[in-house]
Amino acid sequence: MSQRPVNPRDEEAANWFAARHRGVMSLEERRAYEEWVAEKPHASAMAEMQKTWDWLSVAQNEFANAAVPVRAIRRAQANPALVAAMCVLCLGIGILSYSGDNQFWTTLDWTAR
Repeated sequence: MSQRPVNPRDEEAANWFAARHRGVMSLEERRAYEEWVAEKPHASAMAEMQKTWDWLSVAQNEFANAAVPVRAIRRAQANPALVAAMCVLCLGIGILSYSGDNQFWTTLDWTAR
């Protein structure tokens, strides 16, 4: 699969877009950006960058919202190792309770008092 050659104007627009979104620009950067974006082809390239950014933000929000139930389901699923350990523990308690040594359990027969 061959890659499409990058348009230098698009690359420059991407660099300016990143500069604008990274935080505060210096006065020199701001002046250079204003001069650059004043030209119609550059302004349209920046508008296209903004549309792409907005579209990606919408897509990210949609995918993030769709992933929430999956994460909740994964959290609710039991860990198989934990289930196996709990089964072994319950089986061990059951064996101890029927081993003939009745001193392991205390009676809770309130009528015997």
